[in-house]
Amino acid sequence: MPLLRLQQLRGPGAAGGGGAGRALGRSGRSMWPTSPSRSRSSVPPLAARLLSSKYTVVPESPGLPALITSQLQDRKVAKIVLSNGVKGVVISDRNSPTTGAALSVEAGSWMDPGNANGMAHFLEHLLFLGTKKYPDPHDYERFIFDANGSLNGYTSSDHSLYYFSGVTPAAFDGALDRFSRFFYEPLFDETCVEREMNAVDQEFQKNCEQDGWRVLHVRKELADQRHPFAGFNTGNLETMKLIDRTNLRAWFKERYSANLMHFAILGRDTVSQLAEKAERAFGRIENHERSLLSTEGTTVFPNLRSKVVWIAPLKDLREMTLSWEIPIKYNDGATKPARLVSAILGYEGQNSLLSLLKQEELAEGLSAGKSHLGADNLLFEISISLTERGVKEWRTVASRVFEAMAALKTEAYPRHILEEVNLVNKLGYQYQQRNNGIATTWCGLLRKEGIDTFPRQSYFIDKFDGNAAQSLLQELRPDACLYTIIAQKPEVELTQTEKWMGAKYAVVDIKAETSAWMEAPAHKSIQYPKRNPYIPTDLMLSPRSNRVPELLKESDSGKLYFYPDGEFEVPESAFSFNIRTPAIRPDNPRALVLASLYLRFVHERLTELSYDAATAGLHYDVSLSHTTGIVVSVDGYSEKTHLLLASVLERMSTPAFTLAEFEIYKDSVTRSYRNHTKESPLRQAMSKLAEIMYDKYSNSAQLAEAAESVTLADLESFTKTLFSSRYVEAFVGGNATAEEARRAWDLVHATLPGSPCPQSAVEKAKALPFGSKRPAYHPVRLPVKGNAIVWTVALGPRTPEARTGLEFLSKLIKEPFYSELRTKQQTGYIVSSGSFQVDKNLFLNCSVQSNSHDPRDLLARIELFVEKFLRDLVSPANHTSTLPASTSSSSPSSRESSEGGHEEASPSQPSQPSAPAPQQQQDMQSRFDVVKAASLARLRQPHDTMAAKIRYFNHLAFEEDGDFGALERRIEAMEAYTLDDLRAFAKDAIGRSNARRVAVLVEGNSEENSQSSYEAISALDDLRKRGSKL
Repeated sequence: MPLLRLQQLRGPGAAGGGGAGRALGRSGRSMWPTSPSRSRSSVPPLAARLLSSKYTVVPESPGLPALITSQLQDRKVAKIVLSNGVKGVVISDRNSPTTGAALSVEAGSWMDPGNANGMAHFLEHLLFLGTKKYPDPHDYERFIFDANGSLNGYTSSDHSLYYFSGVTPAAFDGALDRFSRFFYEPLFDETCVEREMNAVDQEFQKNCEQDGWRVLHVRKELADQRHPFAGFNTGNLETMKLIDRTNLRAWFKERYSANLMHFAILGRDTVSQLAEKAERAFGRIENHERSLLSTEGTTVFPNLRSKVVWIAPLKDLREMTLSWEIPIKYNDGATKPARLVSAILGYEGQNSLLSLLKQEELAEGLSAGKSHLGADNLLFEISISLTERGVKEWRTVASRVFEAMAALKTEAYPRHILEEVNLVNKLGYQYQQRNNGIATTWCGLLRKEGIDTFPRQSYFIDKFDGNAAQSLLQELRPDACLYTIIAQKPEVELTQTEKWMGAKYAVVDIKAETSAWMEAPAHKSIQYPKRNPYIPTDLMLSPRSNRVPELLKESDSGKLYFYPDGEFEVPESAFSFNIRTPAIRPDNPRALVLASLYLRFVHERLTELSYDAATAGLHYDVSLSHTTGIVVSVDGYSEKTHLLLASVLERMSTPAFTLAEFEIYKDSVTRSYRNHTKESPLRQAMSKLAEIMYDKYSNSAQLAEAAESVTLADLESFTKTLFSSRYVEAFVGGNATAEEARRAWDLVHATLPGSPCPQSAVEKAKALPFGSKRPAYHPVRLPVKGNAIVWTVALGPRTPEARTGLEFLSKLIKEPFYSELRTKQQTGYIVSSGSFQVDKNLFLNCSVQSNSHDPRDLLARIELFVEKFLRDLVSPANHTSTLPASTSSSSPSSRESSEGGHEEASPSQPSQPSAPAPQQQQDMQSRFDVVKAASLARLRQPHDTMAAKIRYFNHLAFEEDGDFGALERRIEAMEAYTLDDLRAFAKDAIGRSNARRVAVLVEGNSEENSQSSYEAISALDDLRKRGSKL
């Protein structure tokens, strides 16, 4: 039998599936949707109801619970198959503040031609860069960004997925028209082909510094080289040199076939209107009746059983993964055996595998679950975060895994675990709230489940099959396992180097160990999870109100606000207590380290009960708050929030330190600080900017140094006085009563007693004003590959008018900055711009990470871009504009006929020349109007979920001095704002007169970084000598 077989799909009714997507149902029980099996279903011809001559409607999946949330009572959903065989779902929500669409195609990197690794990934990039109707390569991004939206795409092993989301309803038709043309009339413009190869190569260079990618490529090198998993799928300049427009078009036509596609769209139109729009948008895609790649019956790692692979990471990591290739039947959509097994092996409560490993000081964390290698190869993996002792005694760790499995095999799988999973998922489904990314999520789920049953199998386990779960446990044998250990101190010499990313590794035979583990006895401490005490049973709603939050308590010890939200009507509540204390200060690294260690102990004391709570839809957090205190929060189904809050506070008051655990957590915290030096150049540049901006700040090096010297005695002393002086900022909202809010306030003060302190003693760090005499840059040299720049300009204090100006300016600058520095100039793969606030001051920033350009060069390019952008915005009538023309129209182009046809454009058709000055004025006014309308629409409907609304009011209560009318003033200011106002604001903000600019310039240490960089040679003789050597 050949390694690969192609299974022919029969007609437009066939459904694809499989491949990687959103990780679901991992690490035990979860309220996330569970992952269904791959489906090859077809639309039942007798059951489908013909509503149109062009598309058919698929019957609803039976047994789905009804939505209870009042917010979504008008939402309607329909599953349809278009005339060309594309399968999809349309989601009608007439009150939705946003719209979106997604499309997936069963064409991924495993289908790359043998002489062109990276073809699928490269093509994904190019589809964003122009179509026949919209040849401007930046038109799509500009349109989506101006309409408040976001966009992206990805290439996986066996599929690719594209989406836009968050688009204002007025722009939906224009967004869908632009998006859909990716799939039937892409240009593949020659200049874009050449430039985008550099972008893909920059992406590859970026990935070379990330341990996850390095480990993946070691696995690829050790896989069966006949299997498509072994391919180098991201591509770089070397592997893509044979790719041109001709073979791009040929590959596109071969793989991007309608019978291999799924879509989802969210809009305000009726279901039938959305279906008609889907038919017009996606029905033009050609159906070539292409075959679906299948690797059924193959093995990815046939030669790695009973072997351990040691891999050296760049960061100081300690991880062990046990991997089994298991039959695809364990991904069955109805019974989900792999999901059931992950619920017991990934469990973190009492008598769990993780609890045992922690008691023996071998591990700090664990996850378990299935992962897909394409549609037909399935792995089950247990990943363990090891302690230093765990790395040395990894054989004991592996033994404990098999002892745990032996114990679980002795009893029948409990039915109550499935019942609890389904109950929590049912509540999550019934009480779901708006999600502007639902089209993207459902598109990914639909392609995996198949259209006949969707979305039931994505959310529920239909049948209980404990025997199938036990059968899977029998498959997880020691001698069938691949063991991977990632550690900087391996027990063997790493003699091999992976080809593409250079990771060091070694493969060691461990047949003797696996033979011994085959006889592993059942460990007496391992048991199945008991019934979950946090499963909600009372979902009654308390009296609600849409008034502004009420100040229930105000004293020297703090403030308590209460908001019984009346908009969303879900049985959830949120409790937040920000305990600000002078014991924690942003410029005291020792105090920050001790606070981090204290929090680690608290979390460990809560792990066993909080895992049950989280799987029942109840969550907590205890974390540093603005480096000035500890914030305690509990949220979720309201019935038992008070029980979880009491447990959290009790552990905070008595964290029960031990020396052995202290040494483990100290090591873990110290490594996390040290690992910051291995972060990307851009991430480190952002950290350096924060250090520059704040008057009080502790950087990672200072924190690491402080962590080295702290002792258990220091921690005990710190904890005794941590809350002795404090100021509490409390907010309670949602399905709660004022009396419950007061009881929670009293509970916090009783459990964590202390005296009030003045607010001046717990102030947050303040923003330092940038110097106004001249711009400045701060150079940083780092031992990493790549360069980066973060350019920031200070715009002064925030007012409603200034905030409006900055919002419009940052939206108008977003696409042209990205298009100019990434797409045209190819300076780097990561190119972005945006705005932010610090201490009620406004800032605009631009950033680039590059493997080819010097940071001083990047600085000059950014300044030149800003200068041209401002000139085009302020006085477009005086010169040829570099600002893009308006793409505001959401209606079809004037070139499109009433019959739905479109004018053909040459693939090499150039962009239109710049418009005359009056037209430029009109275009800018039109674009400004679009951005303003989209921004106002979102401000008038700002919150999609109750949690988001409560977070916003909490912010207003304590960061804005209880100014609950701030949103109305923002709307008023924006309604009155004009294009002339924006021009005046922009001139002051980014014109040469504003010298309050700071740039952080990070330079890496690889040879590629310096190839095009100028070297400063002050001595003339030295320069002459260098020339003579040539």
